[in-house]
Amino acid sequence: MPNDEYVKSEYKEVILYLFIGTFFALVLPALSGLIKRGFAESFVAGEPLRFGSYLGNFTIYIPLLLIALMCIIYPIAKTLSLKRGQHPAIHQPVGWFRMFTVSYIYSPEENGMLWKLSESVGLKGNKNFMRWSLNPLRVFIVAILVFGAYGLVLVNQPQIAVSGVPQLQLQQFSVQSEVAFNSFVPAFAENGLLLFVFMFLMGIVAFIVAKNKWGIWAFFALGILICLLMGFMWGGLHSITYGNDDAKFWATVFFGFVGSLITLLTGIFIFWFVWHIMNNMFITLSQVISFKEDILLIGWIIWAFVLVAWLLIEYRGYVQRKKKRLKGEGVSIPGG
Repeated sequence: MPNDEYVKSEYKEVILYLFIGTFFALVLPALSGLIKRGFAESFVAGEPLRFGSYLGNFTIYIPLLLIALMCIIYPIAKTLSLKRGQHPAIHQPVGWFRMFTVSYIYSPEENGMLWKLSESVGLKGNKNFMRWSLNPLRVFIVAILVFGAYGLVLVNQPQIAVSGVPQLQLQQFSVQSEVAFNSFVPAFAENGLLLFVFMFLMGIVAFIVAKNKWGIWAFFALGILICLLMGFMWGGLHSITYGNDDAKFWATVFFGFVGSLITLLTGIFIFWFVWHIMNNMFITLSQVISFKEDILLIGWIIWAFVLVAWLLIEYRGYVQRKKKRLKGEGVSIPGG
């Protein structure tokens, strides 16, 4: 791929991340607050903005949202200082700016541990077993199916929740407003904050590894230790909410560790983000809807529809690719 195409791919990564953050963490909650009257309680003359209201809680998350959006500095810095194929933990010479060049927004080829593992055993190019992760839409669908199933199980097994949700204390609100706020705002704000720290720490690891010429697998090995640190950072982030509840603290540590580990393995933040959304969404639905059977029935119908639609799309793509390959080989295709 020419270098200009590599730069374009990095720009797409930045645009994708900005769209996800702006749409899910800002646009949807804001529209829900206005159209569905989530902000109504705060728009009263003489009433102070208080914690627990929709607008009050939304305002608290704004600094975290700004930090989350600043994650784009990492793919931009990578584009400015490295070319395609130059890994931050290997490329020489090494300067201090290397600490800002490790991006895990959407970098399966460059920073995905499983991608590099596939290459190390001889499965390269189209044979790479992580090649499916190059399509963002496919990644979103897989994440929704996997963690959507987890969310539906969570309805009947709330003890497996890995993170709590903000408690809104509204007099007038809609189910849509509460679900939209609890699902998207904390997920992007908190995950984005931890992602910012995670990428910076991995940048420091890349700097140290490249400086000492330890190699790519030292980068990933130290990355697993960083994931463990991220778990405790996630637990600390929720310590105010959970107080001295050890079970909930260790659940958040588990979520932070496994979520960052999945990000390290795949090179993509979307799985960690969707997991958080599904956790919060189904916890909130269980709180605001009395009949769990309704949640499960509708939820599994939607899940099955998404699965069938995805399989049909994948099958159609497979048939089209096969036809192109056969045409390229000069094979006559009936009806083609």
